[in-house]
Amino acid sequence: MRKTSTTLRSRAGLAAAAAAVALTGLLAGAGGADAAGSYISSNSGGANERTCANTGCGSLGYLSNGTGVTMLCWTDSQWVYPPSSNYASNRWFRVSSYVGTGYVHSSLVAGQTSVGHC
Repeated sequence: MRKTSTTLRSRAGLAAAAAAVALTGLLAGAGGADAAGSYISSNSGGANERTCANTGCGSLGYLSNGTGVTMLCWTDSQWVYPPSSNYASNRWFRVSSYVGTGYVHSSLVAGQTSVGHC
């Protein structure tokens, strides 16, 4: 009887630990990159999420590399010429992240999904 009780407590403890790990993963994933989602990827370590599609606009906050974003739509605005890159573009994405909803240049978003024009 004692061995059965100890085994049941051990299994209950393992189940509780597994549930805690799963919950932690879900909560941590709220701001992180999903396996199939869009995320920030920059040579400088991150990107500013801006109030409009222009580097002269204010920043809502800094998104570190790997931060998950939801792409909402695209717009063409200010041309940006990233350093050490052959990729110049005027394409910006309106994104939603943990800092709010704003704009990030297309060269800084990896795992891009298909979205319509803003």
